[in-house]
Amino acid sequence: MALIALTRLTVADSIRQPVTWLATILALVLLVMSYLFGMFNFETQDRLRMVATAGVAVAMLNGLFLAVVGASQSVYDELASRTALTLFAKPLSRGSFLVGKALGIWLVIVGATLLIAAAHLGVLAYAQYTGFEDDPARRDFVGHEDLWVPWREVILAHVLGLAHGAVMTCLATVLALRLPLVANILACFAAFVVSHVAAGLGFMGGVALPALALFQVDDSIQLPGHPLSLGYLGLTMLYSAMYCAGCLAIGLALFKRQDIA
Repeated sequence: MALIALTRLTVADSIRQPVTWLATILALVLLVMSYLFGMFNFETQDRLRMVATAGVAVAMLNGLFLAVVGASQSVYDELASRTALTLFAKPLSRGSFLVGKALGIWLVIVGATLLIAAAHLGVLAYAQYTGFEDDPARRDFVGHEDLWVPWREVILAHVLGLAHGAVMTCLATVLALRLPLVANILACFAAFVVSHVAAGLGFMGGVALPALALFQVDDSIQLPGHPLSLGYLGLTMLYSAMYCAGCLAIGLALFKRQDIA
């Protein structure tokens, strides 16, 4: 199937890009640094909350970077080099081209996020075990057995991070059809910033501007009395799916009228 072949090609091409590995390695380094910085706080529980929140943020930002840069570069290269003409000469529609590119980039984000999430859970488990105490002889006296770790909320937050990456991937893929590489990257990062600023002013966004603040669940991670409900998770995932579908549909409508010869 042409769609599957293009998706696999996009995944392989993205994995070969050094920026993909550099970004993921940098995210892992930041994750370790969050543990080290947590050792400078006074309250052990506050240190653990910081590590829990920082790990989710690092994974989400890494997904954002891979989505914007990866989708922008992949689509732009295909159109600028006229390689897309060769693809369309085969049994591949323009809709399959858009979906294949977006799906391929998102699968790379899934792989990177799973790696970072596994490392994040490992760091949290180590922090709970040690209580941020370097001296093994003192670990029995820091009371780390009573430390609260929001395992469920952290895992669900990483799932929301994947949905966040899907939204930004679709947005970057569609914008790459009309914008140059650098302009597309700047536009996507501007949309990310404006979306969060608008949420702080009471406007969540939704259609033209994605409601990215929906994916921020720091209160559920930091406060024991604010669990992340499965209903909220389901509605947010539904919004992500609808936004991605609508974004790709609009992109396809514009792509059909676009001359790439």
